[in-house]
Amino acid sequence: MQPSKPLRHKYFLALLVAGMAMMSTTARLAPAQHVDAKPATQQPQVNVKVLRQDKYEGKIDGEETTATLVEVTLDPLAESPPHRHPGPVSGFVVEGTFEFQVEGGAIKTFKAGDSFFEPKMILHKVGRNPDKEKRTRVLATIVHPSNAKTIMMMEPTSDPNAALTVKPTTETFEICAVPRPPAPKNETNTLNSGVKAPGITAAFTPKPLVDGLPVIGLIIYDDVLQTDITAPIDVFAKPSEDGKQLFNVITIAETYDVIVSEEGLKMLPDYTFDNSPKLEIVIVPSAYDMTENVKNSRLVQFVRSQNENTRYTVSNCAGASLLGEAGVADGRKIVTWIGGGNDLQKNYPKLKVQDDAKLSFVEDGKFLSSNGNLTSYISALELLEKLTSKEHRKFVESYLYLERLQNWKN
Repeated sequence: MQPSKPLRHKYFLALLVAGMAMMSTTARLAPAQHVDAKPATQQPQVNVKVLRQDKYEGKIDGEETTATLVEVTLDPLAESPPHRHPGPVSGFVVEGTFEFQVEGGAIKTFKAGDSFFEPKMILHKVGRNPDKEKRTRVLATIVHPSNAKTIMMMEPTSDPNAALTVKPTTETFEICAVPRPPAPKNETNTLNSGVKAPGITAAFTPKPLVDGLPVIGLIIYDDVLQTDITAPIDVFAKPSEDGKQLFNVITIAETYDVIVSEEGLKMLPDYTFDNSPKLEIVIVPSAYDMTENVKNSRLVQFVRSQNENTRYTVSNCAGASLLGEAGVADGRKIVTWIGGGNDLQKNYPKLKVQDDAKLSFVEDGKFLSSNGNLTSYISALELLEKLTSKEHRKFVESYLYLERLQNWKN
């Protein structure tokens, strides 16, 4: 458990190989950054995110094995409850200070750059961030039986909510919750599973899809313009007149971190770039400043790769610049936000940028674009009619009270 301990244990060697393989492929970590201490009234949180899972080639003790890579983030003064793992763990402190103790051992203090090891099923008694102001981030690789029902087993406690576990899967990635000390009796948080538990951060799994229905994916990122995404969701999430679901409508982001729109709406994505299904329709929204987004190679590549499979690709407002950067709409007519056409044409001369002073919506082949904001409803409704019928479009428009908005006067 010393940072300099030689790699003598066969499990540790397996962990190291598995961890290096996973980290060298698609696992992407946010840059280290310091955060201020939480207000005294807010419970410090321990957040566990499963970055990826891979079948380990070879058996350990005769069992099929999976390597799971997790990122653990501890708020200032946060502490995980005592627990065990069904396989050995190799950990690396990415940021901050980490106090660590396993059964029968002394408390160790690790700093960024230090590593540690805990054997299979040993009691992990202490895992805490002693710093009052800065967070701690730890990467850990767990090599466990592929049929394990959980990768984290809480020790029996008087708190009934401490039985919450982190379930592994080889098919999806999850944001997981770690129980915290009980909050005051009148404070409860609701997990997406519907279970109410005090002081527990939200657990998250990819949104289930209905087989046979088209998948419409909306890309989201920080500072996204709210109506660019809420308008399509508003339109495509409406059922048929007889109450049947017509589409799988999902949101997709680079990671499972909370996304905050320009207007302040907080959102959790349904999928990430790593586990998104193939999309029949991809909708690309805007932000007031798209500089960082067009420089984001993962975002641009996601647009490019999904466009290969889409039946329709839609941009709202300055989302058109992402289509230009990805090169997927070269030679196609496109429109952007009112006043943004000249810059779009200058930056992406292969696009046929249309006059945004006159046009709110443009269609060219499978590419649909709008000025964004409330005109995002236009592109959504036009596409809805193509995918269903004029009758269903009229039904959705009546559902939205669109006629009242059109006829509204001061």
